[in-house]
Amino acid sequence: MKYMQLFALVVIAGAVLVGCKKKKNDANEEELITTVKVILTEVGTTTPLTFTWKDVDGPGGNAPEIDQISLMAGKTYNCQLQFLDESKTPAEDITAEIVAEGIEHQIYYQPSGVNITVSGLNNDTGGLPLGTTSTWTTTTNSTGTLKLTLKHKPDGIKAAGDPVTKGETDVEVTFAARVL
Repeated sequence: MKYMQLFALVVIAGAVLVGCKKKKNDANEEELITTVKVILTEVGTTTPLTFTWKDVDGPGGNAPEIDQISLMAGKTYNCQLQFLDESKTPAEDITAEIVAEGIEHQIYYQPSGVNITVSGLNNDTGGLPLGTTSTWTTTTNSTGTLKLTLKHKPDGIKAAGDPVTKGETDVEVTFAARVL
């Protein structure tokens, strides 16, 4: 009888261990984003301006290094974002992964006090805004901030007109910004 109980215990324990085993290919593992690059090219030119937010040691460590975005008044710029994990050697560019999983991501641009209008966001495969590329238009001299937020929106919760509060924040960066 002892052997039957021991056998039953081993079978149950084995089933629990197999059932709880973590899958290697779990989709959408959270990525560490240590660097965000905003690459702006004035329409009609080929010279890019790059503004960077960098927090290589991650949340809770040293303060991030943040460039100030400085643009000329009355201009239009094409914007491209780049998201990197520079805690690894070599650094990992995860922008392509964000685009590939675009249906579950959305980037929000929130200018405050600065005369920058962001429009023309690229779309995901479902036709909804993604925002890894956009168009920025400046008007008159001003100083303020531009907050950039990358949200993860799994399980079909992404819809047109979603507020920035919906979903999980992958990274949120506030740049000082000015138009000259």
